[in-house]
Amino acid sequence: MDISEFTRLNDKSNYSRHPWETSRKNVLHTFLKQSEIKFPIDRIVDIGSGDAFIIHTLVDKNLAQEYYAIDTAYTPEVIAQLKANNNNSQVVYFQNLNEYLTTITQKAPTLYLCMDVLEHLEDEKIILDDLQAKESNYFFFAVPAFQSVFSSHDVLLGHYRRYSLNQLKNVLDKNEFTIIDKGYYFTSLLLFRKLDKFLKKDLDESIDNWKAGKLKTAAINTMLTIDFEISLLLKKLGMTIPGLSCYCLCKK
Repeated sequence: MDISEFTRLNDKSNYSRHPWETSRKNVLHTFLKQSEIKFPIDRIVDIGSGDAFIIHTLVDKNLAQEYYAIDTAYTPEVIAQLKANNNNSQVVYFQNLNEYLTTITQKAPTLYLCMDVLEHLEDEKIILDDLQAKESNYFFFAVPAFQSVFSSHDVLLGHYRRYSLNQLKNVLDKNEFTIIDKGYYFTSLLLFRKLDKFLKKDLDESIDNWKAGKLKTAAINTMLTIDFEISLLLKKLGMTIPGLSCYCLCKK
């Protein structure tokens, strides 16, 4: 997640969640449900977990025995606030992946989530090199798609790049991940982004400053749900259509 969201931690009861957050959560849940992964798995590790929204939705579903959240923005103060916001749940917080790997040394089947993280790194190997041990683990990677719609909004969010599905696949292939599922999602958002790019209209709303009312938020969530369901149906028919994000579910 984008680090900008940490500005709202002290005001949890008064902020509205961006439709992107709730929709990407539903996307993840769907892909995990239809995957070959046997749940509950021993561990789930969320890399770049932001305000820990995603991993707590997995806690609620009882998908693992242990849960770990990793983000470079996790200072002791932030961790204390996250624990308070989430009723001191069983999630354990680390500031970086190396800290997790050197602390949690016992091997166990693990699902690593790496959603909207790689684009924030000048070199993806900063993370991928630490995920080299072959332990029959699973990995879910998701990134923003298509450099052609890269804009100042990406700069605002701290993105170095966007990816095509083939580019993401090539990065993971080079790092010896076995891809077991891949695709795009949110076609409608890609169309809107292309239109914004054509009109030279840059977005100024981020995850941490979503001000829309409940009606608009619900309408966008409904649109994205329908969008995703259509893309799933087309995928079952053997059709891959582009979207604003792409993903790979991998094993190693």
